[in-house]
Amino acid sequence: MKLVRYIKSSIYAAILLLAVTGCMQKELVRVDLDTYLKNQQQYKDKHVVITATLKDITEHFDRYKGREIELSAPLTYYGSSGFYTWYVLLEKEGEKLRCYEHKYRIYPDPTAVDLALSARARGGDVTARGDLMKDGLDLNRLKYNGYDIDTNSDLYKYRYVPLGRYW
Repeated sequence: MKLVRYIKSSIYAAILLLAVTGCMQKELVRVDLDTYLKNQQQYKDKHVVITATLKDITEHFDRYKGREIELSAPLTYYGSSGFYTWYVLLEKEGEKLRCYEHKYRIYPDPTAVDLALSARARGGDVTARGDLMKDGLDLNRLKYNGYDIDTNSDLYKYRYVPLGRYW
């Protein structure tokens, strides 16, 4: 009887160990595009985020398109004017990039709104991370002044917020 319980416990422990190790996140690595392209095999089992400047992205858009990138620049606009969902506009030295949330959220997460409004009012660089698409950067994260916001959070997905509240 003890042997059966021991075997069951061992099987449960093995299943739990496999589940935990199988669900582990890949190591996050930030690297510039040229370094990544030279040594792609080195980053095979890692979550790669390409770091770039706003000028690099606008001048060599096709090289960065479709990749997850991270950049920092001042935030000059927050809202939804002329676009299907809310977005922020990063602008530096005459170069601009629209950073938006792809999930068609007219009403974004209030913490992301607070971060955007604070960054616009105070100035300084906002760090945006996401996938570069043909119409801008599909946001995954926004960072500013010690805050790191996951813009893909579903916490506020179904929450009604009056349209004039954040714009």
